[in-house]
Amino acid sequence: MRTVGLGLSLLLLASTGCAAWHDLFQRDKPSSQVFAEAQALPRPKATDVAVVLGCPANPDGTPSPCLRCRITAALAAYHRGEVRAAIFAGGAAHNRFIEAAVMAREAARLGMPKDAIFLEGESLTTWQNLRFSKRIMASHRFQTALLISTRDHLPRARRFAEYYGIPVALSACEDARQY
Repeated sequence: MRTVGLGLSLLLLASTGCAAWHDLFQRDKPSSQVFAEAQALPRPKATDVAVVLGCPANPDGTPSPCLRCRITAALAAYHRGEVRAAIFAGGAAHNRFIEAAVMAREAARLGMPKDAIFLEGESLTTWQNLRFSKRIMASHRFQTALLISTRDHLPRARRFAEYYGIPVALSACEDARQY
């Protein structure tokens, strides 16, 4: 019975055209190898905007270490002139706090100008982060993005960006230099 359920699930994914189907078979390499390969792919020479992918906030609504890592990387890219703005992406996927709002509030507190901050606070998945961020990019005429997330998340996020036709460069927040 379990085999029938799995078969039905796979058939349903294939027939609905779900974008997650692409990702289903991409977990066959160590993340460090996939990240190195993703970095080696052609990428834009300059980027317009950072797309900062979300992760859960602390239970009290303050930035978690994961969010702080991503905020620091976005601020560093902004202060070095690598991006003109940042789209903070992520809804209340894991608790009641909207990840984008938590990141945007902290980025503003740390000195990022409010007119350089955009929020995508509806998404509940990485797929939605990128789909909804693409809308914001289009409405502000941003063509290219610097994807900011953790090293192990970026190869997967890059595949999603490619699916949506977003030219991206990658920035692992763990590698961010201070601004």
